[in-house]
Amino acid sequence: MRLLISNLNRFTTASQLVNLLHPFGLVSEARIVINAQNGYSEGMALVEIEYKAGQIVISELNNSRFMNYYISVEETIPANNSSSVKGHRIVA
Repeated sequence: MRLLISNLNRFTTASQLVNLLHPFGLVSEARIVINAQNGYSEGMALVEIEYKAGQIVISELNNSRFMNYYISVEETIPANNSSSVKGHRIVA
């Protein structure tokens, strides 16, 4: 399952996300969305996780506090080109 996690602290790293989600199940990929023009985090991440674990993550972590921000967690559909999203770079 692919999750979109938004309203992240701009200093959040992919490894911090993996550590947050690890108790729920196997995370196969975590990528932070970066603005291609200025190189700063957009406060969003795309995460690949096992389906059942993803459902639990959504129910447990949506609107929860992480790094002093209330994050939003929702399922999203994988894009054909996972290396960019409308003027953004995605980095691991």
